[in-house]
Amino acid sequence: MYKLLIPQARTRGTRAFIPSEIIILNTKSNSRMKNRISIMLLAAGMWTAPVLAAEPYISASIGDSEMNHVGLGHDNSGLTMLGAIGLGFENNFRLEAEVGYQAIGNNGEYGSNLDSNLSILSILANAYYDVSFFDFATPYITAGAGGANVNPMGINLPGSLSTSKSSFAYQFGAGITVPIGDNVKLDARYRYFVTPKIILDPIFDNQKLSSNSFLLGLSFNL
Repeated sequence: MYKLLIPQARTRGTRAFIPSEIIILNTKSNSRMKNRISIMLLAAGMWTAPVLAAEPYISASIGDSEMNHVGLGHDNSGLTMLGAIGLGFENNFRLEAEVGYQAIGNNGEYGSNLDSNLSILSILANAYYDVSFFDFATPYITAGAGGANVNPMGINLPGSLSTSKSSFAYQFGAGITVPIGDNVKLDARYRYFVTPKIILDPIFDNQKLSSNSFLLGLSFNL
């Protein structure tokens, strides 16, 4: 059987003092604790350094959208609006959160006076890579994924989507930014957007809902 021996405080005259072995043990414990704290602070600094070096920005774009799968397979023109907040990093990558809205009207496309308007609200997480070839302009490529809510208005045919439905969505595209002032850039882009699980009208057009958009916008460094 082992016994734990705890040194007792000794007295000198009328005062008690702590044995030297306890003081040494205390000093070693404090040293180990300080080393651990230093390592944790160093790791936290290495983890947050790229974030601290990032440059935040906001952007807004608007443009024309050609959407398929709206009545007999025709592509119809509509409106696309995007708003985003993001971070630009020193390695030419950017990350952003985007809210998008697309709307299109398709009156009478089914051979009768049916109002088959359609709107799509989307929330995506996007990644960008800026190609730094020129000083006066910066081309880029982009891809992203998230969710979308499709709302058909006025379509009432057998088998067609007649109520709003949420789905996975993704996008990819390319564009170019041109500085036009301090912390302001003009942004022109092409974007392909898809909701692969949404079939608006399986009778006339059994395809996934998608759109091709050409957008013009501005981005502002914060």
